[in-house]
Amino acid sequence: MTTTMELRAELFQSINPLLDNENLLREVINFVKSLTLRRKEKAAVEFEAQHDIDEEIEKKLRQAFGELKDYKDGKIDFQSAEDFLKEWEDE
Repeated sequence: MTTTMELRAELFQSINPLLDNENLLREVINFVKSLTLRRKEKAAVEFEAQHDIDEEIEKKLRQAFGELKDYKDGKIDFQSAEDFLKEWEDE
C-alpha cells in the first residue's frame, strides 16, 4: 500500500522535469487549481444535499411530534394498524 509520503514524493518527481518549462508549469498549476475547484464544488453540493436531507428529517419529526401532541390532547385519533393494512390492501 502506498503511503501519502510516497505519493507526494512520486508527484514531486513527476513534476520536477516540468519546472524548467514555464508553459508546462502553468498548465500543471491550472490543472491543480481546476482539481481543487472541482473538489470544493463537489463538497459544497454534498453539504447542500445533506443539509436538505437534514431539513426534511426535521420537518417530518416536527410533524410527527405535533401529531402525537394532538393525539395526547384528544384532538385527533390514530388509525389502527389493522385498518391501515386493510386500506392498503384494497388499493
